Amino acid sequence: MSKKGGEPSKRLPDAGRSYDREHHVSVRYDGDIAMDKKDGLVGDLYESALRQDGFFEVVQHMAEWIGADIFHMYSVDAVRDVPHFSHYSSAATTFEAMIGHYVQYYRALDPRVDLVNSQPAQTWFACQDHFDDPYVSRSEFFQDFLIPNGLRYMFGTRIATSGRDDVLVAFVRAAGRTPFEARERAKLASVSGHLQRAIRLWQDALVLHHDAATGAELAGQLNVAVFALDKNFRTVSANREAETMLRATGCLKLQHGRLAATSSKQNDRLQGALARVLKTRIGETVVLCEETTGHFEIFLGISVLPRDALGRQCAGASLLVMARRRGCTPLATADQLRQAFNLSTAEAKVAEALIEGRSPDQYAERNSISISTVRTQLRAIFEKTRTRSQAEAVGLMVWVLTQRVSHLTGKTSECERQG
Repeated sequence: MSKKGGEPSKRLPDAGRSYDREHHVSVRYDGDIAMDKKDGLVGDLYESALRQDGFFEVVQHMAEWIGADIFHMYSVDAVRDVPHFSHYSSAATTFEAMIGHYVQYYRALDPRVDLVNSQPAQTWFACQDHFDDPYVSRSEFFQDFLIPNGLRYMFGTRIATSGRDDVLVAFVRAAGRTPFEARERAKLASVSGHLQRAIRLWQDALVLHHDAATGAELAGQLNVAVFALDKNFRTVSANREAETMLRATGCLKLQHGRLAATSSKQNDRLQGALARVLKTRIGETVVLCEETTGHFEIFLGISVLPRDALGRQCAGASLLVMARRRGCTPLATADQLRQAFNLSTAEAKVAEALIEGRSPDQYAERNSISISTVRTQLRAIFEKTRTRSQAEAVGLMVWVLTQRVSHLTGKTSECERQG
């Protein structure tokens, strides 16, 4: 086995300050400067991982700080044996073609693969400790692939997280340079825990940012207003559609930062529903009427905000309220209602009319059928949707159809399971 190359590292002065009497200034030791550099890198690492902005640039700075030239971070699908992702230093312009050759042929010859898999997860190793110069001179992998591509020494680790494929991280030094020294090992050891936690954070944040962006895009396409409320029902977040709805409707408003209906009677219903959902964690629907016409105007779906989804994006939020406003575009068609709730064709047409804001009497008159027939169909709608009033049935039907299309909360609602 080869030994560490290079001269013994020089001892840095103790961290602290000295006083320059001639110039009357406080002078910082190199130890302080090195500590500031490390602290800055660690802070940047966490911040960029969470914000999904500049993370790999910071990892590159970390690689250079420990004496490497480039980094490579990748994950392999354990079932299909193909890469999930592969990220590396932006300066390594030929790396993409190199990785293609590696995956196709040289990965099977890479002695470091067995080494990293045999090491405990979260443990760094240096290839110079395991492959000496005579071994390297005989190795097809080193002689035909790694060294001709300008690379030689490596620090590597395997980051294992329950429920995910492992992430492999390598800091690589160029061919022609000496092996990593003891002081560089010490630097890596001092930031190892931070680096591994930051990579896990980057993975989590990547999923959250993607889900949030997808949800926002779907909400916009569906014209769905989204409010996130805290446990006191104060609004902590609202999307653009929500702000537009508040300006355009007379049914809903923000009162001292709380979501409220303008009608006191309807507001009592809304606040009661918010309190019940927070307590029982079972979603509810509320329909608000336009006071002058009595038509259903706004359809609200209230659910507990998933802790593993938007909750981390909206600090302090406990409830998710999604709202749709009745407009020119039909909120639901008879065919959608028939399929979703197992309604007959006649029942689905009545349900569609209710959602459009027509009363049973208006529907009966317009379609030249008796009101008793319409009421029979209405009772069937209540039974199949497990509701007890027109407002409740309308709210539930619109909400379930909206959730089936958008999946914004990432889980099946209680209404869908019961309906």
